[in-house]
Amino acid sequence: MTRPVNILVVDDLPTQRLTVEAALADLGERIVSVGSGRDALKFLLEHEAAVILLDVNMPEMDGFETATLIRQRKRNEHTPIIFLTANADEVQAARGYSVGAVDYLICPFAPDVLRTKVGVFVALSRAKDQVRREAEQRVALTREQAARAAAEEQSSRLRVLVEIGGVLTRAVDGSPFEKELLALFVPLLADEAGIVLSATDGSPGSSTWFRAGTGGDRSGRLPGVPPPELADAVSAVLSSGRIERTRESSGGVTGIALPLSGRSGIYGALGMCSVRHYSNADLELIEIIASRAASVLETRRLYRELQERDRRKDEFLAMLSHELRNPLGAITSAAQVLQLGTASTEKVERAGSVIARQSFQLSRMLDDLLEVSRVTTGRVQLTVEPFDLGELAAKTVEALRASGRMNGHELAFKADPVMVEADVARTDQIITNLLVNAAKYTDPGGRITLRVKAEGSQAIIRVSDNGIGISAELLPRLFEVFVQGRQALDRAQGGLGIGLALVRKLAQLMGGTVDARSPGPGQGSTFVVRLPRLIASPVKLSEKAQPRNLPGALRVLVVDDNADAREMLRTFLDLAGHQVHDAVSGPEAVEKAATTLPDLALVDLGLPGFDGLEVARRLRADERTRGILLFAMTGYGQPDDKRKTAEVGFDGHIVKPVTSEQLTEVLTISAGRVAQARS
Repeated sequence: MTRPVNILVVDDLPTQRLTVEAALADLGERIVSVGSGRDALKFLLEHEAAVILLDVNMPEMDGFETATLIRQRKRNEHTPIIFLTANADEVQAARGYSVGAVDYLICPFAPDVLRTKVGVFVALSRAKDQVRREAEQRVALTREQAARAAAEEQSSRLRVLVEIGGVLTRAVDGSPFEKELLALFVPLLADEAGIVLSATDGSPGSSTWFRAGTGGDRSGRLPGVPPPELADAVSAVLSSGRIERTRESSGGVTGIALPLSGRSGIYGALGMCSVRHYSNADLELIEIIASRAASVLETRRLYRELQERDRRKDEFLAMLSHELRNPLGAITSAAQVLQLGTASTEKVERAGSVIARQSFQLSRMLDDLLEVSRVTTGRVQLTVEPFDLGELAAKTVEALRASGRMNGHELAFKADPVMVEADVARTDQIITNLLVNAAKYTDPGGRITLRVKAEGSQAIIRVSDNGIGISAELLPRLFEVFVQGRQALDRAQGGLGIGLALVRKLAQLMGGTVDARSPGPGQGSTFVVRLPRLIASPVKLSEKAQPRNLPGALRVLVVDDNADAREMLRTFLDLAGHQVHDAVSGPEAVEKAATTLPDLALVDLGLPGFDGLEVARRLRADERTRGILLFAMTGYGQPDDKRKTAEVGFDGHIVKPVTSEQLTEVLTISAGRVAQARS
């Protein structure tokens, strides 16, 4: 089991320390809180910290002085320091970075942002510690072997390995190691040797050659240039990944080249040559050296990956904040228009339309985030059934046209009857995402084409447009989640950048594929989804439920501690002619239910006093309220959340935001139950 690392929180305010501790609790690490810079320095004298969260404004010794003293200790000169402050002062921020800060957060901060940033540094610390421990263990083992074999011929080789281990341990952070490594083993094993790093290791390719002073120069070559036969062997190794050996018949020179490879491929090659004959013991030692050098290159790759993931998370959080503020800004402005009380009926209706439309946009963003989380973690449950793909595509197009999301574009649609066995809702989601994506990147008046047909054993969904096209650089990464870049489509045009990623994941879950093609920028694009075709008779898709009229008057109890949400629900129900009571806490909800005996109770789960789950338990335990129809209202909609509400007695589970269609459905169910009870 992985041991928790120390996260040091330094703040003179107990409340602020508690806030930080609460935000980081889910990381499962050991959070050490101290109230002053002196206490922080005392702790660091005896303990290590993966990351330090340091308040700027503290009495006696402020954050800048504390950071300066921390950096003076060699053991802590690279420990990440994140400054926390309530002042967004650029001068102060610059001073913080000058004394060694890696980040600067303004309070109050978003817990998720703090947790993400700290989590990255914790992961980096753990990775470094693991590599360091393994390297130290190898060094210790090698030293022990050298001590036991000091009297034998292998002692010199073991000492070289120890020194090489030290060189490679120091090189984990990315510092050059080639020359120092070659200088250690060339006198022992070769007349000359070299290390070639390929560009696939994430940095520009490089070549370093070292010639022993006693080896002489047999051909008049310039220093740093390998013999031709060894250069050929190294090139072969970089291509094949196999060990190559050479022998020059005239001079009796033996050469050997080995790959430096890891999980992601070949990072480079180690080549050497000598007039001596390489024994099995020599070859074993050379392979060990190559293996350890490859381990360093692999560790560097992992370190860069962690840094890249951290960068992507930061950029995504910034982008998410921007995308959420757009609809929130429109909703706020519309609400202010309504609050004036002097707007005309037309303007009131327009403001209401803006609020409804932007609320739907927010809800869709949250649904997309939850969906990509479910899909990428394999928690999607497919309901597979046979259906006509052409018929589904027609319904999808009809729904998109009715919603206005294809307005301003010419949509050409043709579908042949094609049977598939897949999930209807997920297939509809694939078609919708592709059409909406095409509309987003096609100028008004542009043409979008949807074609559904059969090709052999496959059902084809082809969406084409004459929009802005896709660059060759972006095409290979188009279906990745949260990929950032100046050329990334979803970043340039807004949105969360996960629609196409969902298309690929959903297609793969149903045994299909998706690919994108484009001649280049300004020349349009084509997306093709292939699903396994089912040879069977057509099965009609069930018609969508027709809108129902609102049912007759019911007694409804609304339970929500959010005043705005409670008021809007009450207003909707009042206008629909229902008798409405409300409650703001768990105890009040139970009391109101017992006195008003409602037909229906809409219960928020996060309540003061006790939560909505406990409300349901108590209502079901009381004979007077046992028959009330109970619906949970919550922002959590995972299968496990629905299971929990069902277990305590809820009849249904509504994921916020609650729409008028959902309310109408619930009211209709309740009215039917009331009518049945009275008959």
